[in-house]
Amino acid sequence: MKRDGRGASIIVAGVEPYDSPTLQALPELQCIVRCGVGVDSIDLECARTRGVAVLNTPDAPTPAVAELALTLFLALSRNLRAQANSVAARKWQRLEAHLLSGRTVGLIGFGRIGRRVAALCKPFGARVIVADPAAEASAAAAAEVELVTLERLLAEADVVSLHASRAGAAPLQLGARELAAMKRGAVLVNVARGGMVDEAALAEHLRSGHLAGAALDVFAEEPYSGPLCDFENVILTPHSATLTVETRATMELECIDKALRFERGAIRPEERII
Repeated sequence: MKRDGRGASIIVAGVEPYDSPTLQALPELQCIVRCGVGVDSIDLECARTRGVAVLNTPDAPTPAVAELALTLFLALSRNLRAQANSVAARKWQRLEAHLLSGRTVGLIGFGRIGRRVAALCKPFGARVIVADPAAEASAAAAAEVELVTLERLLAEADVVSLHASRAGAAPLQLGARELAAMKRGAVLVNVARGGMVDEAALAEHLRSGHLAGAALDVFAEEPYSGPLCDFENVILTPHSATLTVETRATMELECIDKALRFERGAIRPEERII
Protein backbone atom coordinates (compact mmCIF):
# COMPACT_ATOMS: atom_id res chain seq x y z
CA MET A 1 0.00 0.00 0.00
CA LYS A 2 1.27 3.48 -0.84
CA ARG A 3 1.62 6.08 1.91
CA ASP A 4 -1.14 8.22 0.36
CA GLY A 5 -3.67 5.44 0.96
CA ARG A 6 -3.87 4.12 -2.58
CA GLY A 7 -4.23 0.37 -2.40
CA ALA A 8 -5.95 0.48 1.00
CA SER A 9 -9.23 -1.40 1.31
CA ILE A 10 -10.02 -0.01 4.79
CA ILE A 11 -9.04 3.43 6.13
CA VAL A 12 -9.29 4.52 9.77
CA ALA A 13 -10.07 8.23 9.37
CA GLY A 14 -9.81 11.38 11.42
CA VAL A 15 -11.32 14.69 10.31
CA GLU A 16 -9.39 14.88 7.01
CA PRO A 17 -11.66 15.31 3.96
CA TYR A 18 -12.78 12.41 1.80
CA ASP A 19 -14.39 14.35 -1.01
CA SER A 20 -15.22 12.97 -4.44
CA PRO A 21 -11.73 13.48 -5.98
CA THR A 22 -10.11 11.80 -2.98
CA LEU A 23 -12.46 8.83 -3.13
CA GLN A 24 -11.96 8.55 -6.88
CA ALA A 25 -8.21 8.29 -6.22
CA LEU A 26 -8.73 5.32 -3.86
CA PRO A 27 -9.96 2.58 -6.22
CA GLU A 28 -9.41 -0.26 -3.74
CA LEU A 29 -11.23 1.40 -0.86
CA GLN A 30 -14.13 -0.58 0.61
CA CYS A 31 -14.63 1.00 4.03
CA ILE A 32 -13.92 4.22 5.97
CA VAL A 33 -14.05 3.94 9.75
CA ARG A 34 -14.30 7.44 11.21
CA CYS A 35 -12.68 7.88 14.63
CA GLY A 36 -15.44 10.05 16.07
CA VAL A 37 -19.07 10.87 15.39
CA GLY A 38 -19.30 13.39 12.57
CA VAL A 39 -18.95 12.30 8.96
CA ASP A 40 -19.32 15.81 7.49
CA SER A 41 -15.88 15.51 5.87
CA ILE A 42 -16.92 12.43 3.85
CA ASP A 43 -18.83 12.74 0.58
CA LEU A 44 -21.45 10.18 1.54
CA GLU A 45 -23.20 10.19 -1.83
CA CYS A 46 -19.94 9.49 -3.65
CA ALA A 47 -19.08 6.79 -1.13
CA ARG A 48 -22.51 5.21 -1.64
CA THR A 49 -22.10 5.29 -5.41
CA ARG A 50 -18.67 3.66 -5.18
CA GLY A 51 -19.89 1.04 -2.69
CA VAL A 52 -17.70 2.30 0.14
CA ALA A 53 -19.09 1.53 3.60
CA VAL A 54 -18.86 4.33 6.19
CA LEU A 55 -18.70 3.54 9.90
CA ASN A 56 -18.09 5.73 12.94
CA THR A 57 -17.80 5.57 16.72
CA PRO A 58 -20.98 7.37 17.83
CA ASP A 59 -21.09 6.48 21.52
CA ALA A 60 -17.49 6.85 22.70
CA PRO A 61 -17.25 10.68 22.49
CA THR A 62 -20.54 11.33 24.29
CA PRO A 63 -19.27 11.54 27.91
CA ALA A 64 -16.31 13.75 27.02
CA VAL A 65 -18.31 16.27 24.98
CA ALA A 66 -21.12 16.37 27.53
CA GLU A 67 -18.71 16.90 30.42
CA LEU A 68 -16.98 19.74 28.58
CA ALA A 69 -20.37 21.36 27.95
CA LEU A 70 -21.24 21.16 31.64
CA THR A 71 -17.79 22.52 32.57
CA LEU A 72 -18.39 25.51 30.30
CA PHE A 73 -21.88 26.11 31.74
CA LEU A 74 -20.39 26.28 35.22
CA ALA A 75 -17.35 28.34 34.23
CA LEU A 76 -19.48 30.94 32.45
CA SER A 77 -22.05 31.04 35.25
CA ARG A 78 -19.34 31.64 37.86
CA ASN A 79 -17.44 34.14 35.66
CA LEU A 80 -14.47 31.88 36.26
CA ARG A 81 -12.07 33.13 33.61
CA ALA A 82 -12.32 36.77 34.64
CA GLN A 83 -11.97 35.93 38.34
CA ALA A 84 -8.95 33.68 37.77
CA ASN A 85 -7.27 36.26 35.53
CA SER A 86 -7.88 38.96 38.12
CA VAL A 87 -6.17 37.03 40.89
CA ALA A 88 -3.33 36.02 38.54
CA ALA A 89 -2.83 39.77 37.92
CA ARG A 90 -2.62 40.23 41.72
CA LYS A 91 -5.97 41.97 41.90
CA TRP A 92 -8.60 41.04 44.45
CA GLN A 93 -11.93 41.58 42.71
CA ARG A 94 -15.10 39.74 43.59
CA LEU A 95 -17.13 39.62 40.42
CA GLU A 96 -20.81 38.86 39.94
CA ALA A 97 -21.59 35.19 39.38
CA HIS A 98 -24.58 32.84 39.22
CA LEU A 99 -25.54 29.35 40.30
CA LEU A 100 -26.48 26.83 37.62
CA SER A 101 -29.26 25.65 39.89
CA GLY A 102 -32.47 27.48 39.21
CA ARG A 103 -31.29 28.62 35.76
CA THR A 104 -32.83 27.50 32.48
CA VAL A 105 -30.53 25.53 30.19
CA GLY A 106 -31.64 25.37 26.57
CA LEU A 107 -30.29 22.51 24.49
CA ILE A 108 -30.49 22.81 20.71
CA GLY A 109 -30.33 19.18 19.63
CA PHE A 110 -31.33 16.15 21.69
CA GLY A 111 -29.28 13.28 20.33
CA ARG A 112 -26.80 11.22 22.32
CA ILE A 113 -24.83 14.21 23.60
CA GLY A 114 -27.84 16.43 24.23
CA ARG A 115 -29.46 13.69 26.33
CA ARG A 116 -26.25 13.19 28.33
CA VAL A 117 -25.93 16.94 28.96
CA ALA A 118 -29.53 17.06 30.19
CA ALA A 119 -28.81 14.23 32.62
CA LEU A 120 -25.70 16.02 33.94
CA CYS A 121 -27.65 19.24 34.50
CA LYS A 122 -30.41 17.62 36.52
CA PRO A 123 -28.47 17.11 39.80
CA PHE A 124 -27.76 20.86 39.81
CA GLY A 125 -31.47 21.64 39.83
CA ALA A 126 -31.42 23.40 36.47
CA ARG A 127 -34.53 23.55 34.33
CA VAL A 128 -33.76 22.00 30.93
CA ILE A 129 -35.62 22.85 27.75
CA VAL A 130 -34.93 21.33 24.34
CA ALA A 131 -35.45 22.41 20.74
CA ASP A 132 -35.14 19.53 18.27
CA PRO A 133 -37.75 18.78 15.60
CA ALA A 134 -36.59 15.15 15.52
CA ALA A 135 -36.92 14.58 19.27
CA GLU A 136 -39.72 12.31 20.42
CA ALA A 137 -42.05 13.40 23.21
CA SER A 138 -41.52 10.09 25.00
CA ALA A 139 -37.74 10.61 25.11
CA ALA A 140 -38.20 14.14 26.43
CA ALA A 141 -40.61 12.95 29.09
CA ALA A 142 -38.24 10.16 30.16
CA ALA A 143 -35.42 12.70 30.50
CA GLU A 144 -37.69 15.15 32.35
CA VAL A 145 -37.06 17.94 29.87
CA GLU A 146 -39.51 20.17 28.04
CA LEU A 147 -39.69 20.26 24.24
CA VAL A 148 -40.10 23.82 22.95
CA THR A 149 -39.66 25.74 19.72
CA LEU A 150 -36.30 27.27 18.91
CA GLU A 151 -37.84 30.73 19.27
CA ARG A 152 -39.07 29.98 22.76
CA LEU A 153 -35.77 28.40 23.77
CA LEU A 154 -33.80 31.46 22.71
CA ALA A 155 -36.18 33.74 24.60
CA GLU A 156 -36.18 31.76 27.87
CA ALA A 157 -32.78 30.07 28.28
CA ASP A 158 -30.06 31.53 30.49
CA VAL A 159 -27.63 29.07 28.89
CA VAL A 160 -28.03 28.14 25.21
CA SER A 161 -25.98 25.12 24.19
CA LEU A 162 -25.66 23.66 20.69
CA HIS A 163 -25.71 19.90 20.21
CA ALA A 164 -27.22 19.66 16.73
CA SER A 165 -25.75 17.90 13.71
CA ARG A 166 -25.05 19.45 10.34
CA ALA A 167 -27.43 17.05 8.60
CA GLY A 168 -30.56 18.20 6.81
CA ALA A 169 -31.52 20.47 3.96
CA ALA A 170 -31.38 23.60 6.14
CA PRO A 171 -28.46 23.28 8.62
CA LEU A 172 -28.78 25.23 11.85
CA GLN A 173 -27.05 28.57 12.17
CA LEU A 174 -27.46 31.13 14.91
CA GLY A 175 -26.98 34.45 13.17
CA ALA A 176 -27.55 38.05 14.18
CA ARG A 177 -31.34 37.64 14.32
CA GLU A 178 -31.23 34.52 16.53
CA LEU A 179 -28.58 36.00 18.83
CA ALA A 180 -30.68 39.15 19.23
CA ALA A 181 -33.62 36.92 20.19
CA MET A 182 -31.67 35.41 23.08
CA LYS A 183 -32.48 36.50 26.60
CA ARG A 184 -30.44 39.51 27.68
CA GLY A 185 -27.59 38.36 29.92
CA ALA A 186 -27.66 34.79 28.57
CA VAL A 187 -24.55 32.83 27.60
CA LEU A 188 -23.94 30.71 24.50
CA VAL A 189 -22.01 27.43 24.26
CA ASN A 190 -21.08 25.64 21.03
CA VAL A 191 -19.47 22.21 21.24
CA ALA A 192 -21.31 20.93 18.16
CA ARG A 193 -20.07 22.12 14.75
CA GLY A 194 -18.12 25.13 13.54
CA GLY A 195 -20.18 27.45 11.38
CA MET A 196 -23.34 26.99 13.42
CA VAL A 197 -22.73 30.36 15.06
CA ASP A 198 -22.09 33.60 13.21
CA GLU A 199 -18.90 34.48 15.07
CA ALA A 200 -18.82 38.13 13.97
CA ALA A 201 -22.42 38.65 15.09
CA LEU A 202 -21.63 36.91 18.39
CA ALA A 203 -18.75 39.33 18.97
CA GLU A 204 -21.11 42.27 18.39
CA HIS A 205 -23.68 40.95 20.87
CA LEU A 206 -20.96 40.40 23.47
CA ARG A 207 -19.53 43.87 22.84
CA SER A 208 -22.95 45.48 23.26
CA GLY A 209 -23.54 43.62 26.53
CA HIS A 210 -26.62 41.84 25.24
CA LEU A 211 -24.94 38.50 25.92
CA ALA A 212 -22.99 37.91 29.13
CA GLY A 213 -20.54 35.39 27.77
CA ALA A 214 -19.82 32.55 25.37
CA ALA A 215 -17.76 29.40 25.07
CA LEU A 216 -16.81 27.72 21.80
CA ASP A 217 -14.87 24.56 21.04
CA VAL A 218 -15.54 24.62 17.28
CA PHE A 219 -15.18 27.36 14.68
CA ALA A 220 -16.03 28.11 11.07
CA GLU A 221 -12.31 28.22 10.28
CA GLU A 222 -9.72 26.47 12.40
CA PRO A 223 -7.30 27.35 13.92
CA TYR A 224 -9.36 30.32 15.12
CA SER A 225 -7.70 33.70 15.78
CA GLY A 226 -10.61 36.13 15.38
CA PRO A 227 -12.12 38.85 17.55
CA LEU A 228 -13.63 36.46 20.11
CA CYS A 229 -10.09 35.98 21.42
CA ASP A 230 -10.21 39.51 22.83
CA PHE A 231 -13.12 39.01 25.25
CA GLU A 232 -12.45 38.08 28.88
CA ASN A 233 -15.99 36.68 29.19
CA VAL A 234 -15.37 34.20 26.36
CA ILE A 235 -13.79 30.76 26.75
CA LEU A 236 -12.27 29.26 23.60
CA THR A 237 -10.89 25.73 23.35
CA PRO A 238 -9.10 24.21 20.31
CA HIS A 239 -11.70 21.69 19.07
CA SER A 240 -10.68 19.44 21.94
CA ALA A 241 -14.00 18.18 23.35
CA THR A 242 -13.13 14.52 22.75
CA LEU A 243 -9.45 14.84 23.61
CA THR A 244 -9.41 12.97 26.88
CA VAL A 245 -7.07 10.03 27.28
CA GLU A 246 -9.97 7.70 28.03
CA THR A 247 -12.12 8.85 25.11
CA ARG A 248 -9.37 8.70 22.50
CA ALA A 249 -8.34 5.20 23.60
CA THR A 250 -11.95 4.00 23.46
CA MET A 251 -12.57 5.52 20.02
CA GLU A 252 -9.35 4.17 18.52
CA LEU A 253 -9.93 0.67 19.86
CA GLU A 254 -13.50 0.75 18.56
CA CYS A 255 -12.25 1.84 15.13
CA ILE A 256 -9.84 -1.06 14.90
CA ASP A 257 -12.50 -3.48 16.13
CA LYS A 258 -14.91 -2.28 13.46
CA ALA A 259 -12.25 -2.41 10.75
CA LEU A 260 -11.44 -6.02 11.62
CA ARG A 261 -15.10 -6.98 11.83
CA PHE A 262 -15.78 -5.34 8.46
CA GLU A 263 -13.00 -7.44 6.96
CA ARG A 264 -14.67 -10.56 8.41
CA GLY A 265 -18.12 -9.47 7.22
CA ALA A 266 -19.35 -9.15 10.80
CA ILE A 267 -20.61 -5.54 10.79
CA ARG A 268 -24.30 -5.29 11.71
CA PRO A 269 -26.52 -3.22 9.38
CA GLU A 270 -27.37 -0.73 12.16
CA GLU A 271 -23.67 0.04 12.63
CA ARG A 272 -23.33 1.36 9.08
CA ILE A 273 -23.97 4.95 8.09
CA ILE A 274 -23.96 3.70 4.51
